[in-house]
Amino acid sequence: MKMRIDEIKNLSDLCTGCMACVDACPKQCIQPVTRPDGFRYAEISDVDCVHCGKCFAVCPVETHSKNTGERHLYAAYAQNDKTRNNGSSGGVFELLARHFLSQGYAVCGAAFDGTVLRHRIIYSEEELLPLLKSKYVQSDTTGIYREILSLLKNGGRLFFCGTPCQVSALKNSVPENLQERLVTADIICHGVPSQKTFDRYIGALEEKENGKVRNFSFRVKNNKYLHAHGFSYCLEKDGKEKTIDGIYLQSSYYTAFKKYLFFRESCYNCRYATLDRVSDITLGDFWGIEKYPFPADSDKGVSMIITNTNVGKAAFEAVTSELVWREFPVEYGVESNYCLTKATRKPAKRDAIIKSLNTEGYESTAHAYFGCTAVEKIYASLPPAIRNLRKKLRKR
Repeated sequence: MKMRIDEIKNLSDLCTGCMACVDACPKQCIQPVTRPDGFRYAEISDVDCVHCGKCFAVCPVETHSKNTGERHLYAAYAQNDKTRNNGSSGGVFELLARHFLSQGYAVCGAAFDGTVLRHRIIYSEEELLPLLKSKYVQSDTTGIYREILSLLKNGGRLFFCGTPCQVSALKNSVPENLQERLVTADIICHGVPSQKTFDRYIGALEEKENGKVRNFSFRVKNNKYLHAHGFSYCLEKDGKEKTIDGIYLQSSYYTAFKKYLFFRESCYNCRYATLDRVSDITLGDFWGIEKYPFPADSDKGVSMIITNTNVGKAAFEAVTSELVWREFPVEYGVESNYCLTKATRKPAKRDAIIKSLNTEGYESTAHAYFGCTAVEKIYASLPPAIRNLRKKLRKR
């Protein structure tokens, strides 16, 4: 008999929730179950299990191959202001996705279905917009591996973007003879909150506003303070719609995310927080760009790109004509993005917060744990020029 995922030591603490095992099981005896911490885990029914080992083979906890070859790091942003504004950072993902679509690839990424985040496959530029911008929720990838495998087996090609553990799960799920049809990008990930916690937040908003929340967006740049971490959502009330926006300190959920307060347990022990990435290309924000010679306003968004393979490097080079960009030593990226090499530190009150969400509800928990200081509020309200000057002075 071959190993099953439930034979992995400390699986509950290490499970990333990728759900690749659910898709891999030939007997459909593995199901996603939401546990009290709000996150989804895979559970196996012994009745139909044939101990084929396929669940173990795709699990990113135990099975992962990483790229250890030459890598290159770049700072970049789209020359087109609309493209730059569409993205959370510099708009590079949109340009890469458009490039691959023009080459006949499908593209897979996370998109909201209402306020539920799921990975989906698109085939045209008209479908691309929902895949853009960061979404600070763990996406549901159940079924996507099976769908991708079918696409590849039928001659299709795919550009996939997700967290490093999701990329690893996908690569584990795709046979070696089909790998050449797949190009992957991972994001520099700090950790993921659960869909259940986000649902609770949305429910609290709806109760407070006495309406229905639609189209919640993170990283909206055209906010009052021109801050990199703005948000907006559509509120339906009394047959009318209005847009409500603000910056992260005006959202209890967004504030808690920025402080890493309610991530999945495995995120605080991430095995993918290393420069040896699993994907062809790594994407993120180039925080700290202010201290380097690069012509950019960081609050408008600057992307960090790391090419981990020749395929990733070729993809980046294919879109450089549409970018303002410059190559930097890889060490520059590590200085300002510690999650490239270290897992997010677990806050001391994280477990108490998870317990409180279950026993006290969202509003009481937010009031007790998700507040921000007066200094934080004042800093966020400063004009961008003053914030950037302060960043430069701090980096010296």
